[in-house]
Amino acid sequence: MTTTLSTLAIILGVARMLMFIALHLVPSNYNIVEHAVSDYAVGRTRRLSSIMTWTTAAFWAALALATIFAFPNWDSLTSVVIRLVALTAIFVALPFLPTDLEDSKATAVGRLHLVAAVAWFALSYSCMSDFTELLRSDASAPVTTTLVASGWVALVSLIALVLALLVRPLRRYAFGISERIFLLSVNVFYVAVAAGILLLSL
Repeated sequence: MTTTLSTLAIILGVARMLMFIALHLVPSNYNIVEHAVSDYAVGRTRRLSSIMTWTTAAFWAALALATIFAFPNWDSLTSVVIRLVALTAIFVALPFLPTDLEDSKATAVGRLHLVAAVAWFALSYSCMSDFTELLRSDASAPVTTTLVASGWVALVSLIALVLALLVRPLRRYAFGISERIFLLSVNVFYVAVAAGILLLSL
């Protein structure tokens, strides 16, 4: 079961990454520098964005189940699985919580989207140290290297993202890029986690 679930998680994680790239290649009114990724959930790219988001929800669910089966005695299991389940729920809900585009009137749904986005950024980052510590000694060298490297990239890009939000002149030039680097590093990290679980199950 661990092998099946971790393989499924890898497939879903890679699919999410490919859709993320495709989202930026199809015609739209957005660009990677000035617009948040959540903007793509509004307008002509909404369908692809929704499919990507629900694929991500399935990814988190598969990873949570793979973790349960692979590490039943892990001290941090309950805490990590709760966070992964929360991520699953957030990604199921996100397509129903479209963001407020820049310069548009703020709405209650838009505020809920912001809360959900902050929550998933925090939850996904918070599990990184747990998985890195868990897999550091048992996983293969490429997996461990990927976990450490993508974890650092996530940290630096998250700091840049927060600074871009706090320092308004930076927002136009730094927010979009730093957000996308963070999202890609998180994606790579958790696909590597799934790969590490798969290798340990073989």
